[in-house]
Amino acid sequence: MRPFLHLLVATACFRSALSFSGKSCRIMPLGASITYGVGSSQGNGYRDDLYNLLERDGNVVNMVGNNPAVGSTFKDKDTEGWPGFIIDTVAAKMRISMPANRPNIATVLVGTNDMTGNLDVGNAPARLGRLIDDLLDFPPLTMVVVSSLPANTNPDALTRIHAYNAAIPGVVQQRVNTGRWVIFADCGRVVGIPDLVDGTHPNDAAYERIGRCFYDAIVEGERRGWLAPVQGLPP
Repeated sequence: MRPFLHLLVATACFRSALSFSGKSCRIMPLGASITYGVGSSQGNGYRDDLYNLLERDGNVVNMVGNNPAVGSTFKDKDTEGWPGFIIDTVAAKMRISMPANRPNIATVLVGTNDMTGNLDVGNAPARLGRLIDDLLDFPPLTMVVVSSLPANTNPDALTRIHAYNAAIPGVVQQRVNTGRWVIFADCGRVVGIPDLVDGTHPNDAAYERIGRCFYDAIVEGERRGWLAPVQGLPP
């Protein structure tokens, strides 16, 4: 890992033993098909792994979102993952979802379709920044955990992914510098080319590692005081 990243934000896979307990975690998994769970054998993606880790610590966990993973075998199917969507269309769905679902945590993994489709790649970090800002500007207070993207077997897409991933810590740090609750989770790095079932989507073992990566980032965010009480009844 490049040294400057240590000066930005704590990256994912903290492997911290300092987990927390007794909190309510209303989580919006936000993104496209990887968030939805495409490629996982049971349709759960990383969501069940993240849920179970937090619940085992003694927390109340509720996934929220307007696009439930209907094929998922997990008890909580809710997600704001939209297969095929780019950053901007995911952001539009998020703006509809936030007033109803009111998460105190959002896990963001978005941009793969922009990179594989070569769609406005140069502006992708700025477009991600606008998504984060819009997410933060909704009440309630929300901890936003932003992940890097996994690799891709398309070499041109992979080059674009590397450039996008390199820009994400700076996008996050700009918000941290203004006091916003944003944390960078380098979950993309836990997925290798051999872990991809179709060149883009992770297999079950890689999804489990992504779930652990998001969990470690949330634990770190809570340690920083970035886990607000949930507002209102569960949606």
